Amino acid sequence: MEFPVRAREAHSPGIAAIVGPNGSGKSNTADAVRWVLGEQSLKLLRGKRAEDVIFSGSSSLARLGFAEVSLYLNNEDKKHGRRGGGTDIEYDKLVIKRRVYRDGTGEYRINNSKVRLSDIQLLLSQANFGGRSYSVIGQGMTDAILSASPFERKNFFDEATGVKQFQIKRESAIGKIKSTEENLAEAKTLVREISPRLKMLAQQIEKRDRRHELEKELHALQTAHYGALWHNILKKREVLSDRTRAIEKDHLSLTKKISELHNKLAKLEQEQKSVAIGGYEKVQSGYRESLAKKNGLAGSLAGLERELEILRRMEKTHPSNIDAEKLTQSAERQLALLESLEQASSLAEFKALKPKASALYKELIGILNEKTQRPADSEKILEIAKTIAALKKELTQAEQDATKKQNLVDKLRHAESKATTDVFETQRAYQELQRELNQVVAQKNQTDVELAKVETRTQDLQEEINREVTGRLHQAIKNHRPSASADAGASWEKIASTKNELEMIGAIEASADDEYRETKKRHDFLAAQLADLEEALEKTKRALEELDATIEKQFKSAFEKIEAGFSEYFKILFNGGSAKLVMYKQNELEVLHEDVVAGLTKKEQERLARNIKIGIEIKASPPGKKVASIHMLSGGERALTSIALICAIIRANPSPFVVLDEVDAALDEANSERFAHILATLSRDTQCIAITHNRATMEQSSILYGVTMGDNGVSKLLSVDLEKAVASVA
Repeated sequence: MEFPVRAREAHSPGIAAIVGPNGSGKSNTADAVRWVLGEQSLKLLRGKRAEDVIFSGSSSLARLGFAEVSLYLNNEDKKHGRRGGGTDIEYDKLVIKRRVYRDGTGEYRINNSKVRLSDIQLLLSQANFGGRSYSVIGQGMTDAILSASPFERKNFFDEATGVKQFQIKRESAIGKIKSTEENLAEAKTLVREISPRLKMLAQQIEKRDRRHELEKELHALQTAHYGALWHNILKKREVLSDRTRAIEKDHLSLTKKISELHNKLAKLEQEQKSVAIGGYEKVQSGYRESLAKKNGLAGSLAGLERELEILRRMEKTHPSNIDAEKLTQSAERQLALLESLEQASSLAEFKALKPKASALYKELIGILNEKTQRPADSEKILEIAKTIAALKKELTQAEQDATKKQNLVDKLRHAESKATTDVFETQRAYQELQRELNQVVAQKNQTDVELAKVETRTQDLQEEINREVTGRLHQAIKNHRPSASADAGASWEKIASTKNELEMIGAIEASADDEYRETKKRHDFLAAQLADLEEALEKTKRALEELDATIEKQFKSAFEKIEAGFSEYFKILFNGGSAKLVMYKQNELEVLHEDVVAGLTKKEQERLARNIKIGIEIKASPPGKKVASIHMLSGGERALTSIALICAIIRANPSPFVVLDEVDAALDEANSERFAHILATLSRDTQCIAITHNRATMEQSSILYGVTMGDNGVSKLLSVDLEKAVASVA
């Protein structure tokens, strides 16, 4: 169904009338408009269930699966009530569509884009019309305005005064405030729940950071302490190793020297033994033999010389008193003694001949002392002299041989003495070297013991390092070079103190850092959200205050216009009388019974006292009557009163269009004409669509739509353009 702009004046949208017999479906047009504009009350739509708006079928047609209404609005001029009912939205043409299925699901669309019902309501409120306000006024609604309570009537006036869009925003703001406060309370609760955990985690992180600092400090102390110990022990081991190598070198040198001396000593002892055994004894024996021979010859020579001396002496003193025979025999025995002396090979043999020589000597003395009467034997003396001469010669040779052998003995004795001296000196040198070697061995043993201790300490230190420090510090410890002022004792005290502090801190959960970051992130998010929510809440509250001020200002201004129009149209329709609107405020606490108020807490009473409600009271007195309440008016009077109010609202705040569903049904002919003239005046600013049986209303219409229903139960339309019809008749 299309309602084009057809008017007697170029600026007037005009009136479109929908006519037809009862039951033909005329009111379905109003219901369809109300439904597409978001009506949710099934009672107003003359149904009980959502699917009641869907065609249920007839004897000749099957039922449908969904119901759909599309409302096309011309918005080319973007102005309310001008050329098709424009509104200041961005679309030139506006199509509002609503569809519902039998399963109860449905959808809204604006220009074929899915939207929410709230979007529809806000759009309609901005365009100054809505589904349940004066834009669609159905049968019984006019009386409902009068029958409603003052506070219920206020809802109708909200749309009538054009503050509905602000109230929708206000309700949205209130809902947003409530939602924000709930979110704020929830966020605060979460923050309160998270804060202790975050604080505990922050303490753990602080402990962890302190632990990291202490661990870093401990690692530095351990590196310095164990590095100094490791460096010193390595240095000591190096010194001992160098000393060991030097001692081993000395030991090897001394061992070599001792071996050389030992060989030399053995050679000297062999030479000494060789001298003693081989040459010296033989030369000594020869020397003794030569000495014995010389002594024997000397003895014999001495004996012969004595004998010769005796003989010569006797020859001088006793020339013939010596027994020559005895003397000869004694001489022979002396010669035999000399031969024995010559043959003696040893000193013992030589000594053994001494008694025999002594006896021969005594015998010779005795012979010489004997007095004989024989004369001296000159030949004997001569023979003895020859013998003496021979013995002297022989004695000289014996002396030379003895001297020669004496020199050889001395020489051998000197050689033996030198050999002995060399042996002794070599032995002393050997013993000295042996003492040095023993000292070196002792030093080596002591160094080996110290080195073993150092190795043991090195192993113990390595085990201590492995036990006390982590693996990554080992290389740092081994690469550490201690300063000259490094104090191992002080370092160890600091290490013990640091480790004790670490033990006091205790272990930190590995997940604490991640949990802290997550908790901190969540806490910061919630804190930011709290700030945003508080800021948004504050802005929304300020916006709510501004909306309240705007609503109050606009409502008051529009209400004054409606009140003036109501009084004017009431007098027109009633041809006199008086009517007015009274607005008053009352808080929710005032409407409660005192017994109920007594049962409320002070806080609840304060809350109810802050909730101010506005009521609208209608005062109407037809000509010649004084009516205390509108409930005392007759049905016709009530209808005229409500029509006067509706007309006042339309004039005060023109809607792009208004649908009047048999509003004039209860009017008589005179009042119908008055209403039709008023409606024609209002149609200059508002496109009026009237569902009517009234002849006066039809006469004022620019176009008529006839509605009829066939046997199949489907309504059909028939349109008549009255201006064209009049022009064709003329």
